[in-house]
Amino acid sequence: MKQILADITPVGSNNLFVTHYWPDKQTDPPLHYHEDYMLCLTLHVRGQRIMDDAVEDFTEKDLVLINPGTPHRFKRDAAYADAKCETATVMFSREMPDWKFLSLEHMRPIREMLLRPAAGLRFAPKTIDTVLERMISLPKLDGFEAVSLFFSILNDLATAPPDEVQQIGSRHDGSYQDDRVRRIVRFVEENYSRKLSLEEIGRSVDMSPSSVCRYFKRRTHQNLWEYINSFRINRAAQLTVETQLPISEIGPRCGFTNVSNFNHLFRAHLGTTPSDYRSRFKTSPLTPDTTN
Repeated sequence: MKQILADITPVGSNNLFVTHYWPDKQTDPPLHYHEDYMLCLTLHVRGQRIMDDAVEDFTEKDLVLINPGTPHRFKRDAAYADAKCETATVMFSREMPDWKFLSLEHMRPIREMLLRPAAGLRFAPKTIDTVLERMISLPKLDGFEAVSLFFSILNDLATAPPDEVQQIGSRHDGSYQDDRVRRIVRFVEENYSRKLSLEEIGRSVDMSPSSVCRYFKRRTHQNLWEYINSFRINRAAQLTVETQLPISEIGPRCGFTNVSNFNHLFRAHLGTTPSDYRSRFKTSPLTPDTTN
C-alpha cells in the first residue's frame, strides 16, 4: 500500500488500461503530461484547469478526456483547500485509434472521439451522471468484467449528444506544439533536486533565458519559476508522507537550499507545515499500490 501521492503508472504493453481511485486526493500536481490518453473524474471541489493553451474553471463534478502529450494541471480554489477531493482516472494507450478492431463499425464512435482535433474533451453533467458510478467502480474490477465496463464507458461518452461534449484547446499534429513545453517539463523532472538556472533550461530547448520564460508563460499561463517551485513542493510532500526522512533533509533533496524558504513555500502551497502535513497523513485513507 502507498499513500495517495504516488505517481500515476504509465500504461504498459501488458495492460489494456490502468485505473486509479483516490477517495480524498489532497494535492494538486504541478503541470505535467502523459504519453497516453487519460479520463479524469474530479468530484466535490472547484478550481482552475489548464489543458494545452486553454484555461478553464471546473466545478464539483468534472470529467475530461486528456489527449496524449497534452500538458495539464488542476488547481483547486482556496475555498476548497481542505475539502474532500474524490478522483478516478483511467489511462489507455495512445495507439488505441490504430488498433484494427477499432476500425469496425461498432467501434467507430469511440475511434472518432479519440481522433477529435483537440487537446481534450469536456463532458457535461448529464453525461457525467451516466458514467460516474462506473468510473468509480472500474478500479475495483479486473478481467473481462473490467474490460467490458471500460468499453461501455468509452461508448457512452462517444455517443453522448453533441451539446454534452465540448472540445478543449487544439491538437497539433497529434501532440503538443513543437514539444518544447514537454521538454521543459521533462528537464525539470530530471533536475529539480539541484540548483537550476534559466540559461540551462533555455539551452535544453534551444531558447534564450528570457525567451524560455515568455514562451512557457504564454503556452501554460504559469510563471516558469512558480511551476518549478510547485513541482518541488509536490515532490517534498510525497517524501514527507512516504518516507521517514527527517524534514530537515527533505527540502535540500528537492532543490531548496534555504530551510525557511522551503517551509514558507510548503505552507503557501499546502496550507500547513511539513511536520503537520506528515502527522495528518498518518491517519489519512490509503489507496492501493499504484506501481502495478
